[in-house]
Amino acid sequence: INSATSKILFSLLGSHSTTQVVWLLSHTERKKVLSNPILTPVHGTLEVVMNQNVSLSCHSDSGSPPIKYTLFKYSQKVSTLNRIDLMPALFNLTINSASDVGEYKCKAENKIYGRRYSRSLNFTLEEPLSKPALSSPTSQAKKGQNATLSCLSEKGSLPITYTFFKDKRRISQLVKMQKEAAVTFVLINTSSDLGTYKCRAENSFRNSTKYSNSFNFTLAGMHSCNSQPRIIFLGLILLAFVIGFALAIRFFIIPSCKAGKLFEYLFHFPYMLIYVLSTFKCANMLQVELHSWYFRILSTLLLTSISSETFTRQDF
Repeated sequence: INSATSKILFSLLGSHSTTQVVWLLSHTERKKVLSNPILTPVHGTLEVVMNQNVSLSCHSDSGSPPIKYTLFKYSQKVSTLNRIDLMPALFNLTINSASDVGEYKCKAENKIYGRRYSRSLNFTLEEPLSKPALSSPTSQAKKGQNATLSCLSEKGSLPITYTFFKDKRRISQLVKMQKEAAVTFVLINTSSDLGTYKCRAENSFRNSTKYSNSFNFTLAGMHSCNSQPRIIFLGLILLAFVIGFALAIRFFIIPSCKAGKLFEYLFHFPYMLIYVLSTFKCANMLQVELHSWYFRILSTLLLTSISSETFTRQDF
């Protein structure tokens, strides 16, 4: 027992029992023992957003001042404060990036009882979501196929809840705890199963719900043909123009003796046209359609020419 404790002992012996004196002495000694510090956020929440200023309080309930408090992020020292009283040490931080959200601890130490460490705490970064992207390995699907849809929001704090919709009807919902796409499968049985599909992403950040782009499937082999009626129409107009021009040449410019040569040229014309159009999508359908229509018109032209030739000879 040191001299200060001896003075307290002699002053208490006259008016207190031995049991009371022992309790008072032990209580006095405990007040000097450095306790493990407690690390807490000043504003009471560990959920933070980017560029937010936060304060951490580190405090030992007992211990003889002065006490030195040190804040660590993982094992790296962040800051040190000295307190000559029993008031908490306040550490101010700014969350500038995701790396600032880590495991924090604080250390308290004095010259009598050495050092004590607090429990760790972790911040949770609340980040707004970016617009999710809805995609599929292919936009074409076969009847009876299970087509794949993927939805991913590149930015946003976890967890993220993804919800898939067909038109306005919810078809599935997935919660992702990691930065990875949510995947669902849709069965393509009829034309009504082709779309329109969308997905929605949500997290705990306030007012952070985002919707994706829309996505439509097409039946394999049908997309190109259905999307090019204009090409067919223009091809037919071109054929009609060529044949009309040929008729004008036949009856007004080229003598009748050379009409057969003209029809020989006209007979080979569609092959040249189809060769040019073969670079388009749905070329097979274009070839069949143009070939059919061309020879219908050419047959009509031949019959008209023969009839005209017959009438001309009868006139003579």
